[in-house]
Amino acid sequence: MIMLFFQLIAKGQTEAIAKLDTTDITIGDQIKLQLSFSGPSGVEIVWPSISDTIVAAVEVVDRSGIDTIPSDANSTFYTQSLIITSFDSGYYAIPPFRFKYREKDDTVVHFVETSPLLLAVHTVEVDTTKVFKDIKMPIGAPYTFREALPWILLGLALVLIGFLVFYYLKKKKHDEPVFKARKPILPSHQIAFDALETLRFKKLWQNGKVKEYHTELTDIIRTYISEGFGIHALEMTTEEIAESLEPTSVNEQAFAKLKDTFILADLVKFAKAQPLPVENDLSLNNAMDFVKETMHIQQSPVQPESITKEIEGKSEDKSEKDTVDVVGDEEVNNEKKEQK
Repeated sequence: MIMLFFQLIAKGQTEAIAKLDTTDITIGDQIKLQLSFSGPSGVEIVWPSISDTIVAAVEVVDRSGIDTIPSDANSTFYTQSLIITSFDSGYYAIPPFRFKYREKDDTVVHFVETSPLLLAVHTVEVDTTKVFKDIKMPIGAPYTFREALPWILLGLALVLIGFLVFYYLKKKKHDEPVFKARKPILPSHQIAFDALETLRFKKLWQNGKVKEYHTELTDIIRTYISEGFGIHALEMTTEEIAESLEPTSVNEQAFAKLKDTFILADLVKFAKAQPLPVENDLSLNNAMDFVKETMHIQQSPVQPESITKEIEGKSEDKSEKDTVDVVGDEEVNNEKKEQK
C-alpha cells in the first residue's frame, strides 16, 4: 500500500490502481486485493460497487473500509483492501475497476480504471506414489455451559409441569380445591369467642366428659392470653399466669373470674372433683366475661386456625403428669385434701 501511495503521489494526477499480493494461489488460499485512488483534494468519488463475487469462482471473503490519507494540500489518497479466494482451479481475468469522480467546481463526471489482473488457481498436487489415507473426522469441540443451558431449563420446566400435573390430579382425586383461599386474619378475642361457643355446643360435661370440658375451656383461655398478651400461658401454672397478668391492665373483676375458672378446672383434672351443672356453666361464662373485659387491651391478630390447633394439641397431650405444674395453687391442695 505504501508503494502504491508514493507511486500515485509521484505522478501527481488522478489515477486508480488494483494490485494482488500474488497472482498464483492454491485452491482455498486467501490473498489481498488492494484498490487505490489518488486525485486532487476535494474531488468527489464514486467507489466501485463490488459484490460478494468479482468474477465466476473468485469470491470476496472480507473487505475493509475506505481509508483516506491526505498526501499534501493539493491531493488525497484513498485505499481499500479486499480478501479474495477461489475454490475452482483455472485462470481468471479480473476486469478493471472503474472509479467515477468529479473535481471541485466541475459539472462533468470523469472516470478512471485500474488495469486488468490475471489470477491463476491451482489444485493441490497429489503424490500418487504414496498410500492414500482416510479422511480424518472433525475434532469434537467441548460442550459449553451455554450450549447446555437450554436443555437444563427445558428439564426444569418438564419437572415443574410434572409436579403441577401430579398436584392437580391428587387434589382432584380427593375432591379438594387446587388453590386454598387464605383465611382472613382475626383478632385473638374473636377467635376465643368462637372457640368458647363451639365448646358450649359440644355439650361435653352434659355427656359425662367433665374433665375434657374443663381442659378444653382452660386451653382456650390460655391460648387467648398467649396470643393477646404475649405471655406463654400454655406452659404455665395458674399462679404463674396470675403473676404474669399482674403488670397488665386487667381489672380485678376479670382477674377474679379467670382465677375461679382455673381453680375449678384444676380440681376437676387433678382432684377428680365433680362440679354442679351450674358451676360448669359458670366457668364458661366467666371465661366469656374475661375475654370481653380484656379484649380492648390485647391487639394481636392471628390466623383463625392457630388457637384451634393449639387447643386440640394441648387437649390430646394433657395427662396426669401435669399435676406437678399446678400443685402450687394452695386452694387446689386444700380441695384435694377435702376430696380425700
